[in-house]
Amino acid sequence: MPVPRQPRKDVGSQARHDISTAHSDDPSLARIEAFSDGVFAFAITLLILAIRIPHPGDADADKGLLALLTHEWRSYLAFVLSFMLGGINWANHRVMFATFSRADHVLVWLNLLYLMLGVAFIPIPTAVLGAWLGSPNNQVVAAVFYGASATVGGLAYILLWWYGAYAAKLTSSELSASERRAHSLAWGPAPLLMAALTALAFANPPAAVAGFVALVFVFVLPVPRLIVLKQERRRRVKR
Repeated sequence: MPVPRQPRKDVGSQARHDISTAHSDDPSLARIEAFSDGVFAFAITLLILAIRIPHPGDADADKGLLALLTHEWRSYLAFVLSFMLGGINWANHRVMFATFSRADHVLVWLNLLYLMLGVAFIPIPTAVLGAWLGSPNNQVVAAVFYGASATVGGLAYILLWWYGAYAAKLTSSELSASERRAHSLAWGPAPLLMAALTALAFANPPAAVAGFVALVFVFVLPVPRLIVLKQERRRRVKR
């Protein structure tokens, strides 16, 4: 009588389950993530306040509602850009903390630093960019201010990851070296690219803003997973 075949165990799913289990065992990680989610939600909600709502009693109401709404296109652009960047940062932050099995005092404070610089502060440069983009004498400052703020926030994120993954070794033992390296390769270039676009803003602010938008489409991709798949494909070819 043939022996029934056992279903093949999904190693990747099991590893992710083990990481999730180890992660849920540390209540401090859950509290960090809950607090971080609140900051993300509040900061992203504040972005909408930079968009002006025209009223019949405004001094320029005689221009017409359509004209006034159309005039706000820069604020719409800045809102969408920052909302998407905030959403991407939230998703990456969730992925990062899912790899940690525990937290320590330094990680808590580095996370607070990141939330301050890379999340809670972003509504300010967003409002400035929406108000001043297109102004001949001020759009350089607006674009540079926005890019510099995003760059500093990105560096704070990389510092948080570097400390947790390498310096303090807080990641789960189930996270392979190749997966950890894939996250580093995916996240590391982001602040450098943002810094390069910020430098471009000194010469051509609209081109820099277009670059910020283009980066959003790149960041939406599951880059760490794509890097891991590429590394696995290379190993299979070498065999």
